[in-house]
Amino acid sequence: MRVNEPNGWYDVKKRTDRFFWQRYQQYLVQKKKWKQDVIDVIDETTDEIFRSIGNPKEISSFDFRGLVLGYVQSGKTANFTGLINKAYDEGYKLVIVLSGIHNDLRAQTQLRLEEEVIGKSNIGVGTILNNDDDHFIHALTSVENDVTGIQANISYNLSGNKTLLVVKKNKDVLERLIDLMKNLISQAGDSHIPTLIIDDEADQASIDTSDKKKGEDPKTINRLIRETLMLFEQKVYVGYTATPFANLLIGTHNETLDQGQDLYPKDFLIGLPKPTAYCGPDEFFNTSEDADDGRPSLIVDIGETDEKIFNSIKKKDEHYKLNTIPPKLKEAIEAFLITVSIRGLRGQENEHNSMLIHTSRFTSVQSSLKDVVEEAFNDIVNQVRFSPNSSIVKEIEKLYKLEFVEKSALWNQSRETNYDTFNWKSVYEKMKTICTKIDVMEINGNSEETLEYHRHKEKGLNVIAVGGDKLSRGLTLEGLTISYYYRNTLMYDTLMQMGRWFGYRKPYLDLCRIYTSSNIASNFEHLAVAMHQLRDEFELLKDENLSPSNYAIRMLAHPKMMLTSNLKMRNAQAAYQNYSNKLHQTRLFSKEKDVFINNMAVTTKLIEIIYPNILQQEKKERKGKTKYHVAEHVPVEHVISFLSNYQTYEGSTKSSSESIIEYIELLNNDYGELRNWKVIIVEGIPSNHNQQVNLGPLSISNCVTRGQSADINSIPRDRVDVKAIVAAGQERFDETDRKSSITTPKLFIYPLNPNTPVFHHTKDVGFNASLIPIGFAVAFPETNNNISSDIYLKNKSVNEEGRIQ
Repeated sequence: MRVNEPNGWYDVKKRTDRFFWQRYQQYLVQKKKWKQDVIDVIDETTDEIFRSIGNPKEISSFDFRGLVLGYVQSGKTANFTGLINKAYDEGYKLVIVLSGIHNDLRAQTQLRLEEEVIGKSNIGVGTILNNDDDHFIHALTSVENDVTGIQANISYNLSGNKTLLVVKKNKDVLERLIDLMKNLISQAGDSHIPTLIIDDEADQASIDTSDKKKGEDPKTINRLIRETLMLFEQKVYVGYTATPFANLLIGTHNETLDQGQDLYPKDFLIGLPKPTAYCGPDEFFNTSEDADDGRPSLIVDIGETDEKIFNSIKKKDEHYKLNTIPPKLKEAIEAFLITVSIRGLRGQENEHNSMLIHTSRFTSVQSSLKDVVEEAFNDIVNQVRFSPNSSIVKEIEKLYKLEFVEKSALWNQSRETNYDTFNWKSVYEKMKTICTKIDVMEINGNSEETLEYHRHKEKGLNVIAVGGDKLSRGLTLEGLTISYYYRNTLMYDTLMQMGRWFGYRKPYLDLCRIYTSSNIASNFEHLAVAMHQLRDEFELLKDENLSPSNYAIRMLAHPKMMLTSNLKMRNAQAAYQNYSNKLHQTRLFSKEKDVFINNMAVTTKLIEIIYPNILQQEKKERKGKTKYHVAEHVPVEHVISFLSNYQTYEGSTKSSSESIIEYIELLNNDYGELRNWKVIIVEGIPSNHNQQVNLGPLSISNCVTRGQSADINSIPRDRVDVKAIVAAGQERFDETDRKSSITTPKLFIYPLNPNTPVFHHTKDVGFNASLIPIGFAVAFPETNNNISSDIYLKNKSVNEEGRIQ
């Protein structure tokens, strides 16, 4: 039994009456055509939650709190819908769903649960199996009316009925909810009503940001959620989020007499597995840093002109500066026309198609931008329909051939997909008919326009959505292909939630594009890696039979970004990373000529020292034979000297020489490890456009080629990003088993070929046989010592010996 399993009461093999869950399963299969493996995941993860919470059929009190980590736009709602159905089967009487802070999201969730839990006659699950007297759920809220529409003094049997409420996280709404519950509990004469509270987007509004040092009371929404929980003797709180940083940093000791415990997920953390058809960070970014990854980039740099326009708008009354459409935004609109047309030709004409434009939190700016976009779009449509020889049509044709035909072919080649491409004439003919079906909408609090996909499910809704915060959390953009995003933030959770392009896009992933700046793209990629490591921590918790009360989850930090807002990070403290059996490699390079000169000189100096010991080895690699110039038994002092003088790109956490040096010195001084190194200079495979280089006494005939397939439109202007320099398994090139642990500390030197697209913006450096880009990688062997590096954060209020501090 796991440490957080309360008495082992939940045994799925003994479940007999599972009316609601089995009906929901059949609905997913028969009506929604979901694959069984997807349903099995919902079944398994919700069972895991039930093994971690209280038995509603017992008379004893219980209070369990937990958190479920999903992916952005990945089906969290389907999971908690399954949880609700099982809760009613198990004997929970009351389910309250806290659904976001906007009416749209609450109504969307209410509609979903009416179809997939309540099941009125001929609606949703009701088409599978009708309710009977023993299986009937009363909804006290509706799509139109929140709990504020219910009279607080109504007569209702809360203890005898199965009840569902979907409420917005809003002060007035939650206060009315508390008044209503007090009245109904009083009528029942008993607060032992098994209650499940699901907090959707649990990191939004629910976190207490009061200043404990000043003795402030908990902030309003947090206080009201806790007061709601305090009403019941048998309660479970389950938060769902894709960005759990703030939730994991809640003070474990926070408790007041009136509000009870804070919402720290003390009993369980569950990470939902990535759905098979889901397209997340791994599909959009090279998170694995695979040098052989041949996928074309889906990121398009918006360029200096667009950035300059949006950077000039710093206040809401500066919306007047948006008087014409920026060039890359215009291109993004043209790209959307192309994607809608191609999807139509692929037989997806009646599917939803969406484009996201998000550049500012100011609604006044969004309104002005919507007007500019609408004017530009109408002009493009007129040109497409009536002027086939116009410059705009020629421009779209060129964009189609360069950005879509070539990249779809590369996707097919690198991933063995079978995305269809079409000749321009077919695309253009489809575009002429489909362009009139696209609407431009402003989606924010000032606009009455709404994304009512459910009303267009027969023919599909085609929309260019211009907005801000309302588009950045919870609300799903169906069929999203083109995203124009220029709204930077220095907080992990805010940035990830704005990534609306993640979702189920496998049938048209090759058509998806993210128009953004290189800096924002880099931040997203770092965040993607951080989320990978966070999920590993959740798995560690499960594998090691630990609970969140006795293990503080580690979260990867960043030199400039924060996990969440300062007010939510008061319990954060530096944690420790063990670099054992890890690889570190440079992938970001400065464009400055002086930096290239410095790193060339540093490398040459090291090679001059070790040259007498260098021996050449040749290994057969996937793409041919690779030469390695290897020096063994190199004293650690020479390695540290190289790393100390090599200039890494500012802001790169992955190849920071400083942190690597600290790690090496600690192992040297305290444990006597890493004293003798292998230094390996990697030579490239011969090609027509390669570069020879002289590294002091060592002559290299062929530099290593990286970034050959880089898309010039996606190359950052402020730095060079080669994505990865270490080929798959290369860090273990001298191991007998390439799947085994690294046994010897190794420093790899990569003389890089500057004659590749990725170095497009460095042509003025003047590379030659005496000056080329130099990259490096460090492969660390396994160590059993607990080595620290302050680039991770954890919750300082968790005592990892099992006691809450």
